[in-house]
Amino acid sequence: MTTENPNLPNDPREAAAYWFARVHSGNFTVAERERFKQWRRASPGNEQEYRALDEIWQATNLLPEDALRELLEAPEPPAELRRMARRRWLMGAGSVCTATVAGGVLIYGQMLEAPTHVTRYATAHGEQRTELLPDGSVIEMNVSTELVVRYYTKRRSVELLNGEANFEVTTSPDQPFVVDAGAVDVRVTGTVFSVRREQDHVSVAVQAGSVEVTSGRWWNREKARLTAGMTTQAQLGLPLSVEQADVAALTAWRQGKVVFRDQPLEDMVREMNRYLARPIHLTDSRLKRLRMAGVFTIQDADGFLQALQSNLPIAVVRRPDGGADLSLLR
Repeated sequence: MTTENPNLPNDPREAAAYWFARVHSGNFTVAERERFKQWRRASPGNEQEYRALDEIWQATNLLPEDALRELLEAPEPPAELRRMARRRWLMGAGSVCTATVAGGVLIYGQMLEAPTHVTRYATAHGEQRTELLPDGSVIEMNVSTELVVRYYTKRRSVELLNGEANFEVTTSPDQPFVVDAGAVDVRVTGTVFSVRREQDHVSVAVQAGSVEVTSGRWWNREKARLTAGMTTQAQLGLPLSVEQADVAALTAWRQGKVVFRDQPLEDMVREMNRYLARPIHLTDSRLKRLRMAGVFTIQDADGFLQALQSNLPIAVVRRPDGGADLSLLR
């Protein structure tokens, strides 16, 4: 056990089951998320055990409700109950696999196979980068993004831990490409799409081809199929919302731009601050109600501030650290 989390079992398998239940419980806190990341990075065995559970869940999407509820509703179960719940969970997952693929034991073994390729990528605040994957697929990462790429014999997997990325996937019908963004999965064989994850909120936008988005709790998963020009917003506890949208505008960061269409100033400043080395601050709550449209270079703070002053009743005060304070003109 650890002093930071006295409920965490010593055994990596039991700890993985504990964290899996907490991640998908619907009340996973920010502090828990940080401890969870530290636990996964502390040992290769921890990462392997957690991925084993996660890959089974991705493969089945159908799990016994009673066993899952037992895990979710017991944030501090005794050790014996955790072991029993985990065994029932694995047995239930195996039986579901058997219903779709001959031999549950065989499928379980496939889910535990070691990946043929594993790479972790990350970008810092204000940093963007492009990575070429082994099969020719391309990932364009936006600022403050972290993801892990894992290739297996029969599937390609990207775990988007946080941030935003655009995926240009090489077609491979026998090796589906899945983006795991927490409670949301995006599955394709070959297409161009982007995924943005901010804590429990995930948005998906498709530029070409089609994707299948799956969201929701284990026993009540919801699916939506998106084609070019469509987006969806997914948040735990809320239904998927699918609509037509200007995907080029949503992914303008790939060209170093950001597009606003009659959006609140608060949202505009929050988005620009993702890219700026020195943040912009709103000093008056009344500024939040102001709205504006425009296209801006993502790291051009001066151009953005000049446009605000030209179109809105705003005063700009420069900070010694290079940032700026916005206030309402008297």
